Amino acid sequence: MARRVSLKDVATAAGVSPTTASRVLSGVDRNVAPELAERVQAATVELGYRVNAAARALRLQTTGSIALVVPSVANPYYAELVASYSRHLDAEGRRVVTFDTNDSVESERRQLADMDRVLVDAVLIAPVDHEGSAPAIAALAATHAVVQVDRIAAGVDAPAVRLDNAAGIRLLVEHLREGGRERIVLVDAEPRSSASRERAEAFREVAGLGCTVLQMPTFSMHSGTEAARILRESADMPDAVICTADVVSLGLLTAFQHAGLRVPQDIALATFDGTALSGVTSPGLTTLDSVVDEIVRASLEIVDGTRSTGLLVTPRVLVRESTGH
Repeated sequence: MARRVSLKDVATAAGVSPTTASRVLSGVDRNVAPELAERVQAATVELGYRVNAAARALRLQTTGSIALVVPSVANPYYAELVASYSRHLDAEGRRVVTFDTNDSVESERRQLADMDRVLVDAVLIAPVDHEGSAPAIAALAATHAVVQVDRIAAGVDAPAVRLDNAAGIRLLVEHLREGGRERIVLVDAEPRSSASRERAEAFREVAGLGCTVLQMPTFSMHSGTEAARILRESADMPDAVICTADVVSLGLLTAFQHAGLRVPQDIALATFDGTALSGVTSPGLTTLDSVVDEIVRASLEIVDGTRSTGLLVTPRVLVRESTGH
């Protein structure tokens, strides 16, 4: 078996000391002459040398990688969250390692328990379940830097960066009321999550009489389709619907249109998330912009030590044709 090329081999080939070669390959070559750095890089390529990631992490006390744990990358919101982290970290020469927990507390628990095997500087997590996720995240936070994003787990002592869900509900209800809509239904999903609970509680507080919450099991197009069926078969059809996710609203919109209901003439439709999905429907969906990039930036500031506390991000309404004004 061929001997593995060592750092000393690279230094010898480049005609520099092992210390100089190490500085170049570790990215801390500010005091190394450019021509020497070029010789080290050339020797690395010629010899096929590979940096030992584990050793480099121990030496520099940083890995350049961050773990992101989300409930489902099939959900367009989390797909955009992953993409935003990837863009931000790639621009800094770092990377995101994504874990999909498949909306399962047990899968989440197993993946967090194995996190010691992954070389990362911090773990960013959107908990599956407000209560059920808490023990595993609390255990992880005792040994790792943890930041909660989008959702929180009950009683976990770890900073959180998430949308101000109550403010978002108020903005959407006010927007619909300005358009003359009075009988508003909130189509919510995944009541296990803190975000879902916060939205439902805020809606019940601000919407008033004649407004109800329809609780669906998952954030999915199927939930939206089923919600549309339930609403059409109800004795008192609402004149407006707020969905707590773009993917749910897409199923709802499609089902309404297939049934011959006009949006917004017969029923107005507004939604959460602000993903690209909301802008490609016909009519375009009025949505609450979850300002994903702001959530990403603030959470990375906590990881990097430039922010000391969590943040409730203020949303804004993106008005489109589905609410009629």
